[in-house]
Amino acid sequence: MQKKDDIEKLKEAGVLSAKATAALEKSGGVSKRNIAPKRFLKTADGVWVIPTLYFRGGKNTKPSKEQSELTSKINTLITKYTIERKTT
Repeated sequence: MQKKDDIEKLKEAGVLSAKATAALEKSGGVSKRNIAPKRFLKTADGVWVIPTLYFRGGKNTKPSKEQSELTSKINTLITKYTIERKTT
């Protein structure tokens, strides 16, 4: 599956049309989400881990103002305590 930002680059370069991009998204060949860079934190054992936040039972729901505020605050902490690493 291709990442959305890769598809956008192809679209901007004139390689893909808007219609072709929509067809890829509809067929599941490309993610509709923009994927943020992975942020890592090293454990005491020297293992790199990725901190995540999700709301159990929240699928297909609209986030509340409080959820959005909490997510923003947690993302600020994650950015403060983690580093960005390339994944292969």
